[in-house]
Amino acid sequence: MRANNNVTEITGSPAQVWGNVLIPANGKMSLKISGDVLQATHTTTLEKKESWTRIQNIDSIEIMEAPIYPLLAFGGFLCLFGIRGLFASDGFLLFILLIGIALVLIAILKKRRYLAIMSHRNTIVVFMNRPPEMYQQFATNLLLIARQLNLSNNQSSSNRQKSRAEAA
Repeated sequence: MRANNNVTEITGSPAQVWGNVLIPANGKMSLKISGDVLQATHTTTLEKKESWTRIQNIDSIEIMEAPIYPLLAFGGFLCLFGIRGLFASDGFLLFILLIGIALVLIAILKKRRYLAIMSHRNTIVVFMNRPPEMYQQFATNLLLIARQLNLSNNQSSSNRQKSRAEAA
């Protein structure tokens, strides 16, 4: 494991958030820490989208590993459809059952890992395509910067309140 604590840029596959469901999107996404701003760049073959989020506004960061749910659902459907082949001795339905079981196993064993950054108004999700340690270091750096910015902001506001109280 590399001990590189200065990871300031990561790349991965983008995702769109629809309610509580993550939908993989086309293109490539990169996240970069630029001072006190998190810059997200999403590029596809036709367009490029950039967004900037103040690091102070970041609420939480999640690193998650989950099965591929559409594949799991389709495999489950095929299993339910093919289970009749056990009782009817139909070769085609048994073949469908085996395909369904294989899809369920693939969906469970080949999990997708992603990094989700939540702020007040925005959620940025990146599917990982590199070792998870790199994304963990990026998340740690991001939270450390957010903590420092929020601490300095709280100290300056408390100093203003003290000076107002002394002036009164």
